Amino acid sequence: MVPVRYIVELFARFARLRNPKAFGRRAEGLAAEYLRLKGYRILARNWRTRFGEIDLVAQKGETLVFVEVKARRGRKKGLPEEAITEAKKARLLTLARAYLSSYQGRARRVRFDVIALDLADGKPSLRHLKGVIEDG
Repeated sequence: MVPVRYIVELFARFARLRNPKAFGRRAEGLAAEYLRLKGYRILARNWRTRFGEIDLVAQKGETLVFVEVKARRGRKKGLPEEAITEAKKARLLTLARAYLSSYQGRARRVRFDVIALDLADGKPSLRHLKGVIEDG
């Protein structure tokens, strides 16, 4: 099994990618691998509707987890997780409801997490922030 530390080191290598879409895709892939290492089952990546996209949908036990992945090379735009605005939260709730309307699995709980990948000061880090968006 690949250690979490290795995932963070891989992220540091991707910092040189200049194409923002490629950088984001790599960050999402590393976030999915991190979740797998933590015992989550990835149900969907880049799940889309006309309202937008959910980066990752995962399940751990009876908890369905909607995950927003944010990555930053530096702090010019702030911390990665600070990009989750109230408008973004509202859109994610709408997307989650759409996903749940077609979900065939079993989940007793739903949670919204953020995985923040950060390269500020040349020191890569990964933060898994659980339950950051509440419905209601």
